[in-house]
Amino acid sequence: MNPEKQLRELVPSNQLCMIVGKLLGDGNISIEKGRQPRFRFSHCLKDKEWVFWCYEQLKDHVELSSPKYRKVLDQRLKAGYSESYDTQSKVGEISTLLREVWYPKGKKILPVEFVNAHFSPLTLAWWYQDDGSLTISNSTIRKVILSTNSFSNQENKKLIEILFANLHLSFSLDHQNRLVIYDQKQILYFLSLVREFIHPCMSRKINIPKNKPPSFQLNQRTTITLPLTIPVTLPTKDLRQILSYLPELLSQLQNRVNYHHFFKHKFFLENTDCTRKSYQIQLEQNELRLLYECRQITGMSMNQITELCYILQRNKNRNNNLIKEQKIAYQFFIRN
Repeated sequence: MNPEKQLRELVPSNQLCMIVGKLLGDGNISIEKGRQPRFRFSHCLKDKEWVFWCYEQLKDHVELSSPKYRKVLDQRLKAGYSESYDTQSKVGEISTLLREVWYPKGKKILPVEFVNAHFSPLTLAWWYQDDGSLTISNSTIRKVILSTNSFSNQENKKLIEILFANLHLSFSLDHQNRLVIYDQKQILYFLSLVREFIHPCMSRKINIPKNKPPSFQLNQRTTITLPLTIPVTLPTKDLRQILSYLPELLSQLQNRVNYHHFFKHKFFLENTDCTRKSYQIQLEQNELRLLYECRQITGMSMNQITELCYILQRNKNRNNNLIKEQKIAYQFFIRN
């Protein structure tokens, strides 16, 4: 039987996602001459809680031994030594099957189909906690990095395809052969995907600085640029009518499932192909505050948030018209 199919039959889906995340990150399979393979991973002392959490989640499926403290003398380090916690599995069928999938010729490769079949936000979160980082400077998020220098350039391009196909994330490769995201909208979406799976000891990887909200002036004049496909006759009246959907939009964005739906359906991607027109309008403090809160969650521009409000308005109007048509049809049916 195919080893990938055997793994799917022997290991629950969630644990397979965790194992894939681990093998994309700090996990590996021991390959030693004359010895059976073992699944193993190691983390530094400060991440001790993460090691034990991973052990607890996987021990019943990969037969892991309890993590052991290890101190290694190394004069290259400032302290002169390193401290870590290591764990490895017993010899068994799971480790043997993992070796066949990930080390078919004795060297680690990216099993594209297997990874793609078990790639979820949980997979990404385990990978990120092992080998990812969040770069912040001057209280602004700059980039997310997934260290993938152990894979070839072509394998990393496949990983980029998997990330986009499964989670709609647009990574690129930097000069160190690592996967990176620079776009703030993408970074905020990435963090929202992994947040629920982040262990408290790894909170440093999702903590975003909370900037003090700006002061909103009463009736502040603002420029909003929109596609000509959005009908605007009286700018202040029409746009403020559209922005009346800001409370509903904010509520939906605060719901993780709705937020991910918006992102996956490309509502966050600004349409640069269409002709656009700028409008100057006066906004009240509450409208500016709601716009700011939406921007903090998504990284979207004021123009994109306004477009999203218009989509909500349009969809609601369509639903209301459909309900009216159904009522009329029903009344006609009753009378006849």
